[in-house]
Amino acid sequence: MKELLEQLTKHFKSTETVLGLGVVFILVLIIVPLPGMILDVLIAISLLSAILILMTSLGTNSPAEFTAFPTLLLITTIYRLAVNISTTRMILTEGDQADSALVSAFGSFVVGGGNSMGSYVVGIIIFLILTLVQIIVITKGATRVSEVAARFALDSLPGKQLAIDSDQQAGYIDEREARKRRNLLQTEMNFYGAMDGASKFVQGDVRLGLVITAINILGGLILGVTIQGESFTEALEIYTRFTIGDGLVSQIPALLISAATGIIVSRSTSEDSLPEDLKTQLLSNTGILYVTGGFLILAGLLPGFPLIAMASLGGGLIYLGYQMDKSKQKAVEEEARQEQEKSEERKPESYLEHLRTEPLEVEIGYSLIPLVDPKQGGTLLDQISRLRRRFAMESGLIVPPVRIRDNMNLDAGEYNIKLQGSAIAGSNLEPEKLMAIDTGRTSGTLEGLASFQEPTYGLKAYWIDPTQKSEAEGMGFDVVDPSTVIATHLSSVIQQNSQEIMGRQEIKSIIDSVREDNPVVVDELMGKDGMTLGQVQTVLKNLLKEGVSIRNMTKILETVSDHLDRGQPRDPYLITESVRQALKRQIVGDLLGSDKKLRVITLDPGLDRRLREGIHRDPELGFVMSLKPEVQVALRDSLEDEVKKSQDAGRNAVFLTSSAVRAGIFYILERLFPIRNFAVLAHEEIPSDVEVEAVSQLSLRSRSEEEMAAAQA
Repeated sequence: MKELLEQLTKHFKSTETVLGLGVVFILVLIIVPLPGMILDVLIAISLLSAILILMTSLGTNSPAEFTAFPTLLLITTIYRLAVNISTTRMILTEGDQADSALVSAFGSFVVGGGNSMGSYVVGIIIFLILTLVQIIVITKGATRVSEVAARFALDSLPGKQLAIDSDQQAGYIDEREARKRRNLLQTEMNFYGAMDGASKFVQGDVRLGLVITAINILGGLILGVTIQGESFTEALEIYTRFTIGDGLVSQIPALLISAATGIIVSRSTSEDSLPEDLKTQLLSNTGILYVTGGFLILAGLLPGFPLIAMASLGGGLIYLGYQMDKSKQKAVEEEARQEQEKSEERKPESYLEHLRTEPLEVEIGYSLIPLVDPKQGGTLLDQISRLRRRFAMESGLIVPPVRIRDNMNLDAGEYNIKLQGSAIAGSNLEPEKLMAIDTGRTSGTLEGLASFQEPTYGLKAYWIDPTQKSEAEGMGFDVVDPSTVIATHLSSVIQQNSQEIMGRQEIKSIIDSVREDNPVVVDELMGKDGMTLGQVQTVLKNLLKEGVSIRNMTKILETVSDHLDRGQPRDPYLITESVRQALKRQIVGDLLGSDKKLRVITLDPGLDRRLREGIHRDPELGFVMSLKPEVQVALRDSLEDEVKKSQDAGRNAVFLTSSAVRAGIFYILERLFPIRNFAVLAHEEIPSDVEVEAVSQLSLRSRSEEEMAAAQA
């Protein structure tokens, strides 16, 4: 029994249980007759709830702060109708013996306190006026405003969502703030949609009130005259008085809630409540108060106008304006005093905020600002968003938000790409023109135009008018707009510097994401005696530097863990080589030709042996080359020649070496070709079922020897 009582107490403390019982109680009101004392309490609750809803509507800053209003509107409407039905039952069954103090008070005192038929006529007129005001003015207007607000809110939804995405991409807000704004936007959309339908409840409530009033009077006359033996005049007096009271105690809360409906749907989003807005907007201009007050005083001097009332109102407005001017003057003096105190007690300024640098930043000249403004047709923000998504999907690189800002120190069409606060790339654009890029497959020339090198790949390009686009494309030129030029250049910068962009915070976020699905893998690797976050970062940086995707993070972490289990050294270089061998199908799959063959450039065995002896890796200094200068020059020339041959053949150069010199060859190549249009593989990284074709062999011959051999041939 005790447990049962505890469970019941627990459920009765729940707000859901209380609300459910309240709705059931509303239904009971319609069925069960209630005495007048209880009805007075229920009527008082109806009046109190209406006042509370109205005051809450006045105090909200935006509709999203009162999202429960549509549901509350329905509940209060049903509750008020249930109370109205209960009072109707009491009036018709008890007649003159009805003992509801509030109904009687509103039926007699509110209309003047008299018992004559004239007072009841006045009461009926007041009731009809309240009802007509509610139907014609407030309810109809609120319904129309709800419909229009819902329509405009729905139409503006894409633009608001785009603005949130643009602010996030530009770095003005973070992911948490963007999610908060999207949720607030969705809440507003749901609110206006619900209000569009909920306002119909108010209309039906008002119409039903008129019907119930007519039923009370006609039903009361029929009962009084035919059943209770009262005279027509006596029955009309009794039932009209109670009907007026019943109608007023029902229509006054309905009027307040209708007013709250109109206020809440007509409110625009503001930082302050409605009273504060009225204070700052309606009464902020003291000159208007002086003029209005003076006009009222002058109007009181006209014959027949109440001088005392008009002069009192006018004087009150003038006094209000004077007090507001006085308070403004005090505020100005107080602000000046505080500024003076600050200047006298000036503390050393903090420059910590200036130490913060953005991981990626694009500075643009003023002529390029339209490229980032969606209202002017700018698409750069969308292109950067797609670029970040592509890097995440293809290489697993989480590119941080790119901050875009204007820099008046740049030329009008100039842009700079900054990495960690340092400018590493940039160019000049003509925002009103298109860039035609000569890819080497063109069939004609663009006469009369000056050529230049496009900023990403150094290809020959021309600026053309948009009207020449079809002509240039017909000749085989690739035609792009300035936004695409910046986005492509930014993509190349990210690709070449991906290892610098991947910070520890991003790596921790990725590892936390892996932990959600594979907690054992992460806990085993990052445990007490496992890898540190910095060591994992070094391995991932090595992979990204060579263009290896880190999307398969689970496989990478498992391989690192296996490497440690074998008792191998925690050298990030050795761990990287182990991970590459585990990802060999992924690495080689991106290098296969259309016929699924892997075309490689092998190393001369003698060269491989010399590189083993001459390239060493120091844990602190990295790769150290102890080769003779002439050997280094010959090696560099041979590498350049092989890469150029591969490019002329329409493919990227793929070098196949032993695992001992693979990383050293890459170290040399990345300094010769920053774009990294090459790959260096070890024999252990080739799957057994992949067909390999050696298209050339890298040998250590100087360029002069090659020229002599070519001349003899």
